[in-house]
Parts: sequence; C-alpha cells; structure tokens
Amino acid sequence: MVKVYSFEGCPWCDKVKKYLQARGVEYEVRDVEESEEAAKECLKISGDLAVPVTTIDGVNYVVGFDKRKIEELLATA
Repeated sequence: MVKVYSFEGCPWCDKVKKYLQARGVEYEVRDVEESEEAAKECLKISGDLAVPVTTIDGVNYVVGFDKRKIEELLATA
C-alpha cells in the first residue's frame, strides 16, 4: 500500500497525490499535523518531518515531488 505523509495546504503534497491519482495508484494519506502516530511514522521512515514523504514498504521513500523516484518506488511494488 502506497502511503503519502502530508498535511492540508501543502502544495507539493497535493502534487504527489494528484500524480498518483492520474496514474490510477491507490494510496493512503497520513496527515502528520492531525495524527501524532502519522508524524512518528514519517519521522521513523525519513528521519525528518519534511513532507511529502511517499513510501510503499515503509523503508524506501521519496521526499518531495520527484516523478522519477516515485516511478522507481512503484516499479518495485
């Protein structure tokens, strides 16, 4: 399952979500402002609270909106 760690009003987070939607990729949004658990997960994955963080396996991740890296992650799924 693809997870996008983000928060409302983040333009880069919106770009990642729109990109995944356009590709037909199902994903779960984990809001780091609304959920302490999501913030802790994000910190554990990337070592930071910078968003967006996109992950498939909870280990490999992409920070920001980088189409090439997101494609690489999706190809490994």
